[in-house]
Formats: sequence, C-alpha cells, structure tokens
Amino acid sequence: MIKCFSPEVCEKLGYYVYRLIDPRNGQTFYVGKGKGNRVFAHVECALKEFDLENSADDETSTKYKQIYEIKNAGLEVIHVIQRHGLTESEAFEVEAALIDCFPGLTNLQSGHNNEYGASNAETLQQMYSLGMYKEPDDIKYMIIKTTYDRVYNDCNGNLYDAVRYHWKVSKNRVDKIKYVLGVIGGIVKEVYEVDNWYLSDDGIRYAFEGKVAPNEIRDYFVNKRIPEKYSKKGSANPVQYHD
Repeated sequence: MIKCFSPEVCEKLGYYVYRLIDPRNGQTFYVGKGKGNRVFAHVECALKEFDLENSADDETSTKYKQIYEIKNAGLEVIHVIQRHGLTESEAFEVEAALIDCFPGLTNLQSGHNNEYGASNAETLQQMYSLGMYKEPDDIKYMIIKTTYDRVYNDCNGNLYDAVRYHWKVSKNRVDKIKYVLGVIGGIVKEVYEVDNWYLSDDGIRYAFEGKVAPNEIRDYFVNKRIPEKYSKKGSANPVQYHD
C-alpha cells in the first residue's frame, strides 16, 4: 500500500476530497480535503504523535485513536480519493456533501457551508419562511452554528452541550460577549447567557458555562432566521460575532 504520491501525480490531482476507511468494518471514519499528500498525513502524524494514555476527547485524538487501533490489528487504513481535479472552493463543497452522507465520522466539525447541507423538506420550508431578526445595537452576542447530527447523536438531544464546547476563539474577545445564539440550519434555537469561558482539556479550544437567557432576550431571537451575512456561502466558520 503506497505511503505517498509522486510529484507528477500530485500535480495531476490538484485539490481533492478523500475518505479514510477502517478495513475492519469497511466504514468511512474521516472525510477531508487537500492536495499533494494530505490524504496520507493522518496516518503519518498518528504514528508519530499519538499518545493513547494522554489523549484528549477531540477530533484529532479520536481520529488518531482509530488509526492506532487499525495498525495494532495488523491492518492498514484504506485511502480513497473521492473526487480530484477540483478547485479549492469545489473541494470545500464536495467535502461538506460527503460529511452529510457519512454519519458517525470522527470529524467533529461539520462541513463548509453546513447550513446548505442535508435537510428535510419541512426544515427547509421553516428555515426560509420564518422572519429574520433585526440586528440589535445594544446587545453583544455570538452565533454558534451546530447541526442536527451533532445535537442528536453526540449530545443526546442536549443543544446546550452542542453549543457550548469546544471552540477556537479569542478568550479576550468572548469575555466581552454576554449571549450565545445556538443556531441550527440558519434558525436560532436557543439563546444562552454566558457565566464564564474556560480552557478545554486540549489546551487550545474554549467552552462556556451559562444558562438560558431571560425571556425578553429569547423572544427577540428564538425561532427567527439569522441575518443573511451570517449564512451566506463562503462563511465556513461556525462561530461568528456581533460585538
């Protein structure tokens, strides 16, 4: 099984979208995008960097643990190039579509432009028929977008846990923000009043502790669409600010 592409193959491939497959069960456990030898980098990094005993509960550690278990079984990760010859923006879109199609991935973050991803007809009707809230001048808040899969599969229906961790944010910036909007499919599902932000176990991302916001704040936002500037194509970051 090859460990890398030759330079001429890398040039021909351009940007591509790939899947990592567990040979023990044939299931895709990670979807990514890149160019060159990006597809092989996960196995290489896992074997060099992964510490099973001190691993954190984050995307990288979950992925590396699965690779580690595959190697311990005497097997090799299967690398599949799903689509190649793409532009970078096309790779973003194909990656997002694949993430929608494979539940249970070790990817913790949903794909690029996830608000345009898989949705049932009722959800789309609701999303585009609900009114949009008007940006308030006197309230500092941040938007955190999550997905149905993350809420119902990872957090057992607990939207608060899906929204509150783990995010790469500036501590100095978020400390000045009082409210967090939990958004699914472009619709505000809940508003939380932040008590404090704290560093997660991985030492990189932050999480917050808080509570449901007062009714006058909730009534302003909940079950309304976020402004278009927060959901336009190209806004891949699930965390956005009005501060």
